[in-house]
Amino acid sequence: MFLEIVVTVMAVAFLLFALFLIPSLLQLRRTAETIAVTLHALNENLPGILRNLEQITANINRMTSTMNRQVEDLSDSFRKLHKTVIFLADLGQIAQEGIRIPFLNTVTSLAAVVKGVRVFLSVLYENHEQPGRSPKK
Repeated sequence: MFLEIVVTVMAVAFLLFALFLIPSLLQLRRTAETIAVTLHALNENLPGILRNLEQITANINRMTSTMNRQVEDLSDSFRKLHKTVIFLADLGQIAQEGIRIPFLNTVTSLAAVVKGVRVFLSVLYENHEQPGRSPKK
């Protein structure tokens, strides 16, 4: 009799366990169906997504290469511009030093010639303005 009671209790416990397990199994089944639909949609869309991803990657690689080339070109241009500016600055400094001394000599000579002409003209006009008189000293 003890065995019958134990078997009955176990049968009732199993029955209660099965009853409580039914909603969970139903939810698990709905979840599995949803996962199957999602997986099917993902399998249909995945090749297109991967193609788009490959195109995006190729475009990014092309843009990166183009930008690197343009940056190198700009760098070369700035390097050439820098060298040209340095050359022009050095050329200007050389020209200033080369012109300064001859220019000062020319200005000094020109000033002396102008002063000489002025003195000559003043002496010349003093003699012609007053005929018969000797020039003032």
